[in-house]
Amino acid sequence: MCYWVGTRKIREVLLQQLQKNPQDEIPQLFYKTFIDPPKPENGLELMEHPVAVGKAKPVITTLAKYKGEYKFTNRAWTLNWNFWDSKTKQEKAGRPLLNSRSENVFWQHKDLIYSKRCIIPVDGYWEFFHFKGQTYPYFIYPEHGGLFYLGGIWNEYVDKTTGEVIEGFSIITTPPNALTSKLHNNPKAHDGSRMLLIVDENQIHKFLDESLSKTEISKQFFKPYAAEKMKYHSTIRFLKKEFADYVNSGKVQESFEYPELVA
Repeated sequence: MCYWVGTRKIREVLLQQLQKNPQDEIPQLFYKTFIDPPKPENGLELMEHPVAVGKAKPVITTLAKYKGEYKFTNRAWTLNWNFWDSKTKQEKAGRPLLNSRSENVFWQHKDLIYSKRCIIPVDGYWEFFHFKGQTYPYFIYPEHGGLFYLGGIWNEYVDKTTGEVIEGFSIITTPPNALTSKLHNNPKAHDGSRMLLIVDENQIHKFLDESLSKTEISKQFFKPYAAEKMKYHSTIRFLKKEFADYVNSGKVQESFEYPELVA
């Protein structure tokens, strides 16, 4: 569930926002980071994916505020975490997470949730609708045509094989709204229907505020996004071999109708 996102429109949308409001801090930072860096050789590469497949652990551009400073950084879509095993009385490594349930983050990521939240700007994301034994990808995107700003958690860790320091992130999920409940209908989903945490554009600064308490984080952000702010349509089955050439093109986000679903 929720393991596929698109990021190909970020450049276009944030530059449009900068033109409308040159004083807007986030588009301004985006411009300085990706478009006109002081030293081009030090410029960060914007990760633009028509579709980023989570299980491949793609590197995606994210925004965070750490120790008072906003910064765009490219991070791998995966987050390591540890837990205390009461039986063995030892700390153990949990399964790396692409998504993290909002109900669990205050114990699962208790050292990160307060100071290492991040925003992942995306065009939209896919859910797979199940119908008569078949699955159909549906692209869910903003009704106003801009971006979704997903809420996540990030951390850095050392790769035990290479010794490289890697920054990774996990996207927080919430209970679904009426729309995503309908589309995310996998009967085998062990935790039921979910949706990605979407932060309103005017709440990005608040979400990244490092001083927020547990109550403020939960009550203000850990709730389903309004269904009326979302649009959706079915797309090509991009995970199938016959459509492999489309994964790196805009066609993967375009509408594609299935007669059996229309009927």
